[in-house]
Amino acid sequence: MYARRAVSGPFGHPAGRPRPVRRGRSTAVGQSVPVGPSVMLYVYGMDVSPEVIYLIRHAEKPLKPPLTGVDFAGGQNEHSLLPRGWQRSGALAALFHPDFGPVRAGLRTPTVLVAPSWGHPGKTAAHRSYQTIQGLSERLGLPITSQFAQGQEQQLADSVVRSGSGVVLICWEHSHIPVIASSLPVVSGTAVPRKWPGDRYDVIWSFTLVPGPGPVRYTFGQIPQRLLAGDAGTVIPATGDEPGNGAGRREHHKG
Repeated sequence: MYARRAVSGPFGHPAGRPRPVRRGRSTAVGQSVPVGPSVMLYVYGMDVSPEVIYLIRHAEKPLKPPLTGVDFAGGQNEHSLLPRGWQRSGALAALFHPDFGPVRAGLRTPTVLVAPSWGHPGKTAAHRSYQTIQGLSERLGLPITSQFAQGQEQQLADSVVRSGSGVVLICWEHSHIPVIASSLPVVSGTAVPRKWPGDRYDVIWSFTLVPGPGPVRYTFGQIPQRLLAGDAGTVIPATGDEPGNGAGRREHHKG
């Protein structure tokens, strides 16, 4: 269960050092929370959880062998992006970077960038999820965190919520993105798509922290990128034959 608590981790730290609240105590700005005796909670207003979490799919890839992508140096690599994918990578850097004009309404500039690990750093950097946000990383001067591999989506979501801060942008493989989404604490009744279509590279999933005391929980939204010719202006539906409509991890109460 997620509480707003003092932790450290790879996704950032809370600003300042607010006075911690131990079990059984109350403050003028929030109530105490019955948690384990070793957990210390920050006074409300010093949230640790990210204010916004964005989920995007990597940019365009080769459909199948023997087609291949192109790495940063121009070499052929089946794990890399297609030329159109590199175009999207550059467009995403412009979309999220304030130097290119006001950030589009509904979006914020990331303070943390995340892509999956493929073991060796060089191998990780040659994969399309990393390449998709490589331009944004360079423009913002932010490193790309690659602590978790594909298949560790629940651990990733838990770590981001518990030890993240600011605005987190996660770029991942499309079939695993719904697993991350369903592992985030969302407002009860939220409908999050259970599948990401194989032909969609042009959507941003947005999770926005609900302000105020109480459990850590997020509202969900979708933002069409509309960056390249052919991008759709529609979102991914949460209806149809997808299992578990309306699911996402429900809001987590303190305790």
